[in-house]
Amino acid sequence: MSIIKASKVEIEVQEQTVPDAGAKYMVVLSYEPHTAQSKEIISVVLTNTKPIIKQTVDLGNRIEVLDQTSKATKLTPPNL
Repeated sequence: MSIIKASKVEIEVQEQTVPDAGAKYMVVLSYEPHTAQSKEIISVVLTNTKPIIKQTVDLGNRIEVLDQTSKATKLTPPNL
């Protein structure tokens, strides 16, 4: 496991609807380095089980779960 400090981090969960897709869901972890304006993909994970998205906060003496959901949020693309 590597530890990377980044300017921006993106986690994308994509539902695959094509009949011959490798898996039902694709999760992509990417980041923007401090030194450049580029998008670097760290890993791609394929799964047939809906990913669980969990947000936590370290309070020093314990870790608290802020939000946990297994539902995908529908995003509306901007009008171009």
